[in-house]
Amino acid sequence: MCMPRQSQNQAEPLLVDRAAAAELPSAEGVREWAREKRAFISSVMAELAEERQAAAAGVRSVGLRAVLFEEFGGRDADPEEAYLAEVEGSDIYIGILGRRYGKPLKTRFSATHAEYLHAENQALRMAVWTSAAADREGHEQSFLDEVRTFHVVPEFCTVADLQRQVEDRMTAIAAEDLSPWCKFGNAVFRAMEVEDRGEVINVTARVKDDRVAQALEAARGERRNRGTTAQFTWCGRSKYLKVAGVHVTTTTARSKMFRLELELPEAPQDSFLEVSVGGMTPADLTERALRTVLFGERNPLADKHMGFAAEIDDPLKPLRESPVSEEIIRPLSELLLTELLVGTGRARSIRAFKLGVAIRGQRSLTLAWETPSRFSNEPVAVRRISGQVNL
Repeated sequence: MCMPRQSQNQAEPLLVDRAAAAELPSAEGVREWAREKRAFISSVMAELAEERQAAAAGVRSVGLRAVLFEEFGGRDADPEEAYLAEVEGSDIYIGILGRRYGKPLKTRFSATHAEYLHAENQALRMAVWTSAAADREGHEQSFLDEVRTFHVVPEFCTVADLQRQVEDRMTAIAAEDLSPWCKFGNAVFRAMEVEDRGEVINVTARVKDDRVAQALEAARGERRNRGTTAQFTWCGRSKYLKVAGVHVTTTTARSKMFRLELELPEAPQDSFLEVSVGGMTPADLTERALRTVLFGERNPLADKHMGFAAEIDDPLKPLRESPVSEEIIRPLSELLLTELLVGTGRARSIRAFKLGVAIRGQRSLTLAWETPSRFSNEPVAVRRISGQVNL
């Protein structure tokens, strides 16, 4: 049975620097981010051949791999299965909508529509454009209306305009990922840099929210006492750290530059005890607890009056109590799950995280994590769950 240490900030409301903007990354930083990522380009091929190549050029200009159906080559699989498999293997979906809907498949959706739905179900990052066509087919107009319900769909006039917009959007996604969200105690903010030196972690951040700034300044403690000890979570990692110093520079009336010096406490506590229950290992109990709290699945241990062995607090509850914008709900959800799993020792690291857009109040969520190992020679074990989460 896993018995995690309870966070000392569990009952405190989440303070989020909602005005924080992603810092513009360098071209080198964008290329490093894009090195192993793929963008699937989806559209009616015959009508939008030039536009597809323009989108591919915009993708490749920042270092991403463009995935185009016409470049797949010979496949043994059914064509429909082949392109949906390529969607699953991608990180970003790029849709281009024009005049024509395309020939319906056996599902009664066109290939483009099926790819779009599959990308949403797989929780890919979504980016869709539309031409300025005035005479769309009825099905295509309905498809466009559907997409606009959940996404901003900019128009383009020329292929050069589309290529520029795609390049700008890919750079913006990179900036979001390269300006990581961090959480210290109940304060959530973007970091410009996190320097991990093992025993000491230095964090540089520009903070615009007054409440977040006040919380970080208060963490330095009083003169006679050392600073606050709290959980610090960032980029798939989470540790309990003590504040050694907080340096603040006021740059504008609405912005402050923070430099936090955080260090490991002298006597770190164990996160949990490993006990098996009902034939379930600690890793099994963690997975069962997540499936129950995130997806509402039944907990089989409850029938044996042992349900408490696979119970955890809902990590996404703070986002339901204090909703944030669509632009930042994905990274903040990942941050809270990292705090729960890695911070309590239930996981060594987060391996994969995808969160889709809200459709009738439900979002597709995929989560994979590396389970803890007791011995250095144990093989790496990864658990993965997928489902619909109410968020």
